[in-house]
Amino acid sequence: MSRSLFGSGFVAVLVMCAFPAASQDTVTVGGAKKRAFGTPTAFQNGDTACFITLKDDRGVAFDEPADFNLCAMEKSLKGKRLALTYKTARVPAASCQGNPDCKKSDTIVVIASAKPAPLPPPAAATPTPAKSAQTSFCSPGETIVFSCRTSPTKLVSVCASKDAAPNKGYLQYRTGRPDSSEPLDLTLPAAQVPPPQAASGETLAFSGGGAAWLRVSARNNIAFVVFTGIGNWGPKGETREKAGVTVERDGKAVANLSCTGKPISLLGPDWFAKAGITPKGQDFDLPD
Repeated sequence: MSRSLFGSGFVAVLVMCAFPAASQDTVTVGGAKKRAFGTPTAFQNGDTACFITLKDDRGVAFDEPADFNLCAMEKSLKGKRLALTYKTARVPAASCQGNPDCKKSDTIVVIASAKPAPLPPPAAATPTPAKSAQTSFCSPGETIVFSCRTSPTKLVSVCASKDAAPNKGYLQYRTGRPDSSEPLDLTLPAAQVPPPQAASGETLAFSGGGAAWLRVSARNNIAFVVFTGIGNWGPKGETREKAGVTVERDGKAVANLSCTGKPISLLGPDWFAKAGITPKGQDFDLPD
């Protein structure tokens, strides 16, 4: 059965000029908003128009009445992206119910012509926000006493509770893989004990600068010392900074890991006094 909008046996009389579809998603014709582009998937001749099923550039299907000559062009148009031109057409009113003697009419918008159009440019990709590089293993509720990366895949942090003091709070040395959900490689001490029970440290003063170090011990006579310093260490005596981690066994350095960037550090007399950090008869020589 053929499709019809307003009955059968009537040839629509076109009464207005065509409205070309500009290079935009929609156009307004006769007060109706229409898609400017579409890819036809089915054609069907009706009593008053050629009816076309199309998909827009987002893949959403829609139907439009069109000039009869477009159904005759089905083979050349089907499956192609088309730029659509619209016009208005006067057809018998729905109330005529197919009566050819009825004088009432309605005005509708039909596709007047369709021409192949280039594919739309790909939608610009929404930039993925850059993930912020992790700066420490300390929680927002803790104080970062020291933190730096010693390689792209290794982060060392010394974290303390906000209330860290000689007889309360805690201090821990933590190391692991940054920007990862993997467990930490090491947390020392495992228990949360006041800073003087967890570490020793000292501030050093010397000509041209100064330094500070903090040592946390592990089992088997292993210790980890984080340090910062500034002095005349350049080739020609220029002022240079040092920061990193020294790994010790039996009191001797077995590895020196330099910070790959500027560290976060509170190492120094003010924080040491607040937390009760003392050298405990130990010393430390900054690596060359």
